[in-house]
Amino acid sequence: MFALFLTAAVALTFVAATAVLADSGLRWWSAFGQLRREVARTAIVAPLPVLRSPTTSGGCSGFDRSPARPVAKVSLSRAA
Repeated sequence: MFALFLTAAVALTFVAATAVLADSGLRWWSAFGQLRREVARTAIVAPLPVLRSPTTSGGCSGFDRSPARPVAKVSLSRAA
């Protein structure tokens, strides 16, 4: 009797999980379909803005957005 109850509980859990996953999948499918239609419609009308200026030549500005700084010329003298 307990095995029958356990089998029914597992089957009911499986059905509930499948229903939740199917509902979630349909919501994602619908949202991405709407997003594709919106992007296709607005891409023709207005191009996307340029969000960042191009990288400056000579120097690495990979960690911040400030322009490349000039290299400081420092001479070192060592005492013997």
